[in-house]
Amino acid sequence: MRKLSRILLALAVAASALALVTCAAKPSSIVLMHDKAGNPDYRPFYDQMGQASKTATGVAFTQSGYPDTTAYQAAVRAALPTSKAPDLFTWWSTYRMKDLVDAGLVADLTDLWNKHPEFPQGLRDAMSFNGKAYALPYVVEYWGVWYNKDIFAKYNLKVPTTWDEFLQVCATLKKNGVTPMVQSVQSGWTTFILFEEMVARQDPQLYVDLCEGRVKYSDPRVKEAFKVWADLIAKGYFTDPSTDLFADGPRLFNTGKVAMVPCGSWYLTVLTGGGVPVDKADIFTLPDPNPNAGKIVIMEASPTLIAAKAPNLASAKKVADWWMGPAGNGALAKMLNQYPANAKADTSYLPPSKVTFLKNIKDENYRVLNRYWEATPTPICEKAVDKFAEFILKPNTVDTVLADLDKIADDYWATAKK
Repeated sequence: MRKLSRILLALAVAASALALVTCAAKPSSIVLMHDKAGNPDYRPFYDQMGQASKTATGVAFTQSGYPDTTAYQAAVRAALPTSKAPDLFTWWSTYRMKDLVDAGLVADLTDLWNKHPEFPQGLRDAMSFNGKAYALPYVVEYWGVWYNKDIFAKYNLKVPTTWDEFLQVCATLKKNGVTPMVQSVQSGWTTFILFEEMVARQDPQLYVDLCEGRVKYSDPRVKEAFKVWADLIAKGYFTDPSTDLFADGPRLFNTGKVAMVPCGSWYLTVLTGGGVPVDKADIFTLPDPNPNAGKIVIMEASPTLIAAKAPNLASAKKVADWWMGPAGNGALAKMLNQYPANAKADTSYLPPSKVTFLKNIKDENYRVLNRYWEATPTPICEKAVDKFAEFILKPNTVDTVLADLDKIADDYWATAKK
């Protein structure tokens, strides 16, 4: 009897162990790490996406959110080489992910990209190195100038389509006591907003070559872009640089103290979250100071990656496959009121301003350029934004700033693995 009991117990333990192994091999839930647990806060949306994934694929995901980007990056980098690597994690594209790719820390998702050809080639390029794709874009946004429709109507202003018209809009606003635009050195990264607009609108290929190390920052064409930027500062067309894009921008915009905010199309959510009625704001692309530059728009893609050492790699790829499809890709975009990256996903939920903005970009065949934050190597960018801040605070230091930028870039490219 005792022998039979021992046999039954052994069988029960074995069955339990087998169940645990089976569960580990085919989990019903995986983990997504992200840095959107502060401002903005995506946690409610990721909760919904985790459940939607469960319904669609049989695999849910829970989340591990961080409110601070710096702490988040440190946590992800520490976890990726270990057995505690996240299954899924949000990151940034192109050069922001290059070091992770070079170190073999992220999974190759080329097979999923081949399965979803509806994504634009430019997006695939932003997620790829040496012909292999390493991330899925969950939304894509474009950069322009948000403007207060009430203020424009009050002073009989029309959306400018040339640089001269833009300068006239700014002059009219300034004359009537309205600061034309927000410009900020807060958060560091915000300083590249006008930099990329000014350089790309002098010459889009110049911008690409500068970002990729084929042109120096002291190039006369780059200096010309800084000259145009300095002229706007000298004319008083910007807020005090201490203005915070998130804390101050919506309030100043809503009260009519500032008329325009150069930023991503996602900034509409920031405005409405700050009390601005959705129909009070609209967006246009900044005109080119150089009329020969052509129609240009800056793109910002938001990717999710899978760790090469993900504990549940197969399940993570199953979720990623669904998330890349029109239904999955459109689900989160709708929650965020942003553009889905998948061209076949529904966009009917978007406010009219964003629908028209995207339609113009597509219909008029804009050249789409990658945002500076991702388009140039991270070690250059993170030092360059401090130099842009120096220029914003003291535009007459432009020669010193450009020389310093040359040194930062030259030091990087001299030893970089291209």
